[in-house]
Amino acid sequence: MPGERETSTADTTNDHIDLSIYRRLVKQFIEMRRYATALFWAEKVSVLSGQEPRDVYYQAQCMYLLGEFHRAAHTIRHHKLEKTSLPCFNLLLESLYAAKDYNEADAMIQTVEVDIMTTSVNQPVDPGSGCYIESNSVFGGEENSRNELLASIYLVKGKVYEALDNRGTAMDYYVQALHKSIYCFEALEALVQHEMLMAWEEFELMHHLPLAQQSSEADAKFILKLYESRLKKYYELISARNGEEISPILNPDVLKFIKEFTARVQQTCSSEIQMPKASALKVPLTPSQFVSPAQKVLEDLKAPSFSLQTSLSRASSLIDATHRSIFDASSRRRSRDHDADTLVPLGECLTRVQRSTDLMAAEAEKCFYDCDYKQCVKILNNLLKIDPFHNNALTIQIACLVENGDFNRLFYVAHKLVDRYPDKAISWYAVGCYYDMIGKSDPARRYLSKATALDRLYGPAWLAYGHSFANENEHEQAMAAYFKATQLMRGCHLPLLYIGVECGLTKNLELAEKFFMQAMNIAPLDVYVLHELGLIKYEYEYGGAATIFQCTVDIVKQRAKAKNEEISARWEPLFINLGHSLRKIHKYEDALYNFQYALLLKPQSATTYTSIGFIHALLGDLDSAIESFHKSLSINRDCIVTSTILKSCIEDLMDDATTIDEICSAALRDVAKNITANSRRVLNSDKFNGMKLKFDEEEEFANSNSDSNMVVEMSFDT
Repeated sequence: MPGERETSTADTTNDHIDLSIYRRLVKQFIEMRRYATALFWAEKVSVLSGQEPRDVYYQAQCMYLLGEFHRAAHTIRHHKLEKTSLPCFNLLLESLYAAKDYNEADAMIQTVEVDIMTTSVNQPVDPGSGCYIESNSVFGGEENSRNELLASIYLVKGKVYEALDNRGTAMDYYVQALHKSIYCFEALEALVQHEMLMAWEEFELMHHLPLAQQSSEADAKFILKLYESRLKKYYELISARNGEEISPILNPDVLKFIKEFTARVQQTCSSEIQMPKASALKVPLTPSQFVSPAQKVLEDLKAPSFSLQTSLSRASSLIDATHRSIFDASSRRRSRDHDADTLVPLGECLTRVQRSTDLMAAEAEKCFYDCDYKQCVKILNNLLKIDPFHNNALTIQIACLVENGDFNRLFYVAHKLVDRYPDKAISWYAVGCYYDMIGKSDPARRYLSKATALDRLYGPAWLAYGHSFANENEHEQAMAAYFKATQLMRGCHLPLLYIGVECGLTKNLELAEKFFMQAMNIAPLDVYVLHELGLIKYEYEYGGAATIFQCTVDIVKQRAKAKNEEISARWEPLFINLGHSLRKIHKYEDALYNFQYALLLKPQSATTYTSIGFIHALLGDLDSAIESFHKSLSINRDCIVTSTILKSCIEDLMDDATTIDEICSAALRDVAKNITANSRRVLNSDKFNGMKLKFDEEEEFANSNSDSNMVVEMSFDT
């Protein structure tokens, strides 16, 4: 009967367990971060469903979220899902990477063919059932979901090979991940933050991103704006391409200026003047045990193991016209009717996004590399009020505090970081910088070493570690740290700069100049590189040194003028060095101008007064020279050089016939004045004596009738 059938159906429904309810519970518990509860129910659902791939995936994901990485990897491999499911393979690689089992992850990468797996994503569990395993958002069968999964897999592959020190392969996978999904920011961050790409390679990557295939025109402009803020801040592009090809990224006028500037500097460095031989140097050459690694670094720079063009070609070949992002134009058109309130004009977006902490940090970094530390600190203060633990901002803040010598503030920042993030490299990096600033090298090295142990890819810690040795003239250990930083920071000019400085200090001038030129290839307008290059040229060619120093001064003045600010006192040594270079090539007037400018930047400088006095002496103005030397000795009376030159100037002044004539003439004038004064004194004395006698006579006559015992005596001092 019909009524009996309905009762039977109801009883059957009540006797069944609806797994979809428990699956939703698992997702809900994951979103609420109740991972242990989620794992408990996920394991039960997996058992009840007969280990369906999606249930096994969520079970392994709960294990991963609980930090049980080996357990998660074993669960996926036990059910043999690593070769049949992209999400499971992705989770397996992430688990092995998180567990630091890099060799096993490499073996899985070599074994599994990801491209073949993309064709089986939508295969049903039972060919006749029509039930697909990718029925939820994570296992979406759309092409865009497959691209996002592939981008995630390429990203993890890059992390694995970077951990194995195979940086060329890692960079290749990062480029592929970014091409599979232009929204894969982690891939770009790994390339940029770890300094993997050279200057021109970063721009090349931006120029070839598949923005048109994966986004609308407005989205492309927005994404390009965000990504360009992550690129390096201390250089401009040097390229043979014309300005039209790269106009969205670089101003052609800037490109022209840089080409002319670098050509001028390179022409100076390629002059025919030979460097002094080793026998003429007072300081021994760099020991061979670290000259050889330096030569190897230069050879590696000439023959890199990574080719961006090859990676871009490979990535482009994998892009199909049908590979469109979830935010493609068609999806946007479909969503306009339903979500009109979510549409924001592009101009307003670009204005609002300037308040993003990431863009604020990028602006602060730009100010830091332009040596505008005041503006940098101002931006950082506003940023850190919003996000006090922004990693990039904290790194810039530590560098700013070191530059400004504010060790009290640095102590506070380091203490706060260690309290809250003791497992982060930046915390111990801050501590190491503090101890290095106050002159305690041993604890500085200990804490910096701890920072590199926590994150061996953290380049700033390696640089600071090298500085701690360089401050005590331990060149070999310092260069070893800088070599390691060079390996980890391929696209950064700072390790090359510091290696060149160490080579210069050990009087290996040729090697130092090579490193400075390599640093200039990356950062052609970096004033510190130019200044150090000028110091090397000063050792054997004064004209070239003067040219380089003058180029550096022009950049410093131009930046100060653009910001409508005065030149900072930190550039006083630059003007001093330019003055000495000009003095060596007998341009005394120009040298005097630069010394006087340096004196404006730092008024109470004994060295500057000595330099000014020396120029006056060379110009024959011995009086001004002696005056400047006296001012110098009033500040530093123990300067032997100043005392010696002053003595020579006084002797030269005394040996000068004109000076003797002036002294004799002055003496004769003094004698004549004395004679005239004495004559007048005698005449005045006689005059007053006469007056006195006459006065006495009158007094005697007037007082003739007075008391004779009263005697009045009056005298006049003449």
